[in-house]
Amino acid sequence: MPKNARNPTTDQSRGTVRKWPQELKDMRKLQLHCARMSRFRNKRAAEKKSMLEEHQQLEQLLEQRLVELRRRGLDTENLPPLQRELQRLVLEHGGLRDENVALRQELSRHLKYLQVIQRAAAHERHSRAIEPIEEPSAVTVRCINSQWQVITEQAGRRVDFPSGDPSFFFHPFSRQEFNAVLSRHDTNSSARESSLVCAGTFLGWNIYHGAAVQGNDWIIDHVRCSRRIERSIDTVLHGMCREDGTSKWPIMPTSKDQGLNMDISIQTLQTLDDASSVIVRYYSGGAANYRYMCLVKRSNFDLIDGQRVYKFYYVVADSEANARSRDADPAAQYWGGYSLTLIEADGGAVDAVFNSLGCFKSNQEALGHITMFGRIVTRWEQLTLSSNLLKFC
Repeated sequence: MPKNARNPTTDQSRGTVRKWPQELKDMRKLQLHCARMSRFRNKRAAEKKSMLEEHQQLEQLLEQRLVELRRRGLDTENLPPLQRELQRLVLEHGGLRDENVALRQELSRHLKYLQVIQRAAAHERHSRAIEPIEEPSAVTVRCINSQWQVITEQAGRRVDFPSGDPSFFFHPFSRQEFNAVLSRHDTNSSARESSLVCAGTFLGWNIYHGAAVQGNDWIIDHVRCSRRIERSIDTVLHGMCREDGTSKWPIMPTSKDQGLNMDISIQTLQTLDDASSVIVRYYSGGAANYRYMCLVKRSNFDLIDGQRVYKFYYVVADSEANARSRDADPAAQYWGGYSLTLIEADGGAVDAVFNSLGCFKSNQEALGHITMFGRIVTRWEQLTLSSNLLKFC
């Protein structure tokens, strides 16, 4: 329709409009609304353009005044004190702004260097991981199934508890044993991925639950929690560190998380490197005391499709030597734990994915898995992101 043409549905008297059918009335109402919105948008666009032009003019004027002020310096004699102080603040603000721009450029340059160094370090670690690693060990023989066999053992030590509870003998994990446990956790998580079903959303987290699988003596349960965090991966990693530089990982379940009223003591049994360790958690004060060992790892990043990926583990584990030292049933399953994967996403965001696997003695314990793990996930979010969440006790 030409710009100046008359619209038969809008240019009508009210008396004529009252005689129209409802369809024409609705059409006229829509056209009037579109015309009002068009005028409003045009007015807003004109105002925005005018403000931008005015802002540019004021910026240019400010720069000219700053140049002039720097050239002739502060007038300490002919101006009142308030105006002299204002000039001083304007000069200081301009200097700080220039310094801020220079520091940001320098920081950007250093971050590029840091990324290059981290990529090179990741490549070097990957190359070393492929090479076989020799572990210090002592070759001994032991009677196994009525036959003398040569076995390889590392030196161990006896672990005592401050509460006076029974001690036990700990055999250190080899690097191969340590990595095998974490690899098994990843394999089990991937193998049960197809059975996961979305159970809903809780405090921004998407909750997925797999059908409980009945084993010989245990019920295996899988829970996954995921969400996108609108923060950079470096900010999230910084939030996972305390002020003294130590890591807040792992976020371990409390006795209340597990529905228990027991005391928990924790000891570090072995430190493989700065990011890998073996700990023991001892539960006492209940009808029966028990303990389990956990492997803790904070992995360095891998590059996948040009994006950084970090992985953190807290996995219940045992080794052949430790099981043998306490005459444990080799066919029994003592495993579980959880992992956190941080994936760098587009737009400066992070995809956080928790996977928790556990063996439970009853369906009732398996049903409580979501609740217990949900407390751990939200506690991690509180400690890392300083979210205004309810504190779980």
